[in-house]
Amino acid sequence: MPTAVFDLDKVLLGGDASTLFLHGLLRRAPARALPLLVASPVLLTGAAFPQTRPLGARLMMWLAVGDARAVDAVAAAYREALTGKPEAAVADAMACVRAHERSGDAVVVATGCEETLARGFLTAVGLGHLEVVGSQATVPVRRAMGGSKVRMLIDRGHPPPWVAVYSDSASDLPLFAGTPRPVLVNAGTRAARRVERTLGRRPETLTWR
Repeated sequence: MPTAVFDLDKVLLGGDASTLFLHGLLRRAPARALPLLVASPVLLTGAAFPQTRPLGARLMMWLAVGDARAVDAVAAAYREALTGKPEAAVADAMACVRAHERSGDAVVVATGCEETLARGFLTAVGLGHLEVVGSQATVPVRRAMGGSKVRMLIDRGHPPPWVAVYSDSASDLPLFAGTPRPVLVNAGTRAARRVERTLGRRPETLTWR
């Protein structure tokens, strides 16, 4: 089946997944602020290094909802956040996903975000059926970034070529190289020029809200 690949942060989600989750969680359950505050030195250290971010995110979710794999509990926090910040669910992106599905394409979300956190957001916005290829808090950690995203997509049965790849960053050049339709979303001219220099062709650019 033809497959379209979407990034999450700043493409489907207008902002940062962890920040939006915490915003909704603390609106929904203010008492959870205490364990998160006590653990903040560890959480901030984990967030500071790419290879430990998935482990930090898993610990954050465990402290926040009591179960690091509880997609429904994570989704509830996102729904709370979205009541005050509905624009964080990017309407143009949601419409694009559904257009691909109507055309018969599979849609996969490939993101550096920890997988359960990503699944929770997608569940909150009615896209919980989508497959997610995200960073995994395993030992060793699997970080879905750049070339590793490509390898993880292949491992999940979604090898290139992809019909389209949507990302906000030139860091996804390895994915853009695997599609005839690289799409930069809400990115600047510098990112577009970098993609063009590497691929030898200009990417499509879109502004989504």
